Amino acid sequence: MLHEQGEIAVSASKGPEDGQVGAGPHDHYSLIARGLPLPRLARTLKPQAVHCAVTSVDVNGRLADRRPLQALGWFAGRPVDLVARDNVITVTARRGGRWTINRQGHLVLPSSVRRSCGVERGHRLLVLAYPDHSVLLVYTMGALELMVSRYGVREAA
Repeated sequence: MLHEQGEIAVSASKGPEDGQVGAGPHDHYSLIARGLPLPRLARTLKPQAVHCAVTSVDVNGRLADRRPLQALGWFAGRPVDLVARDNVITVTARRGGRWTINRQGHLVLPSSVRRSCGVERGHRLLVLAYPDHSVLLVYTMGALELMVSRYGVREAA
């Protein structure tokens, strides 16, 4: 742990034997330029901040993988709302939600949502669960392809 003392940062460990700054080649003292700003490190997501899964859809619209729902703490009977837009389905838990997590703990995409996103039996979907925000995002492979192609074109330019 460092404590700033004027222009000298002193470490919590002991310094040189005689207490002189810079007395040895391996001392635990360093000079800090006064007034220079410290760099801000980029904030990264905690590994637990998002749970990702690629899962398939059965003939009734049921998502096979329950782990994203479990990461959110959503179990059988939980009411949810679904909004489909641009091949992305946003699912939020909401009291009085129009749909519920089924008895087996799976999310079933209603046929109207599947039709609007072009999701059919056997299709694979990327499911992202954000426990800190209590939201589940479902991306079709078409949405992923579009995102990747836009990113690739932007990076190549």
